[in-house]
Amino acid sequence: MGQGRAQVYNLISILFLVLSLGAALLVGLRLAAPPPATPQVALALPTSAVLPTVTSTLTPTLTPTLTPTETFTPTITPSISPTITWTLIPSLTPSLTRTTTPSLTPSLTSTIAPSLTITSTLPASLTPVPSETPNTFVQQNTVPPPSPYPFVLRDDQVIFTSNFANTAQCAWQGVGGQVFDMNGQPLINLRVHVFGPGVDLFTTTGSNTLYGYSGWEVPLNTTVTSNSYIVELQSSEGTIISPQITVTFVPDCTKNLGLVSFTQTRPF
Repeated sequence: MGQGRAQVYNLISILFLVLSLGAALLVGLRLAAPPPATPQVALALPTSAVLPTVTSTLTPTLTPTLTPTETFTPTITPSISPTITWTLIPSLTPSLTRTTTPSLTPSLTSTIAPSLTITSTLPASLTPVPSETPNTFVQQNTVPPPSPYPFVLRDDQVIFTSNFANTAQCAWQGVGGQVFDMNGQPLINLRVHVFGPGVDLFTTTGSNTLYGYSGWEVPLNTTVTSNSYIVELQSSEGTIISPQITVTFVPDCTKNLGLVSFTQTRPF
């Protein structure tokens, strides 16, 4: 502890010694320097103005804090109670007044007339008046006029069945049939004309023997529809020899083939 303080004192002594030597050196240099120049009159400089120190005065600004006060004004909804006025209609009970009509008993006075003898003569015979007989209408069977064509629809009907003549099955719709002469024999080389929505086709009898020796077939669609088509028979020269037969399909796979056959009724 004592050694530390001694070192501090020694350092201070060395510092003062250095300062003393420096001061002596400055004095010697000063003495060795040339004499000073003639002093000049120093100009009197005005004393610098000392500006006042502005002390700011803080004026606090009060910001009022408003606390809203809720004022509740109740809204009164008037409740209207309807006043029902009952008007009493008096029940009127009709008063029945029975008026009695006196019964009058007539006074009969019998007068006896003298007896008369009447002799009547009846005719020998009466002729009856004939009674009216209502008209009786006898219904007579009218014979339809003969067809202007030598061929007619066989059995007066179009037969609908499922497709059996090809492998398309339900993905097909068409017509087919046969043609017979007056003796029931098949006729070939007659033309069949089929036309309808998007269809106008011809074929010949005997071109498809799956329907018979005089069989024919015209495909119409690749699916079942409810379209209607016309079928007519023509001669090999193109003369129409049958009425036009309308074939109307139903969208049913079991009825996608319409069989239209013709029979000859007279020579052509």
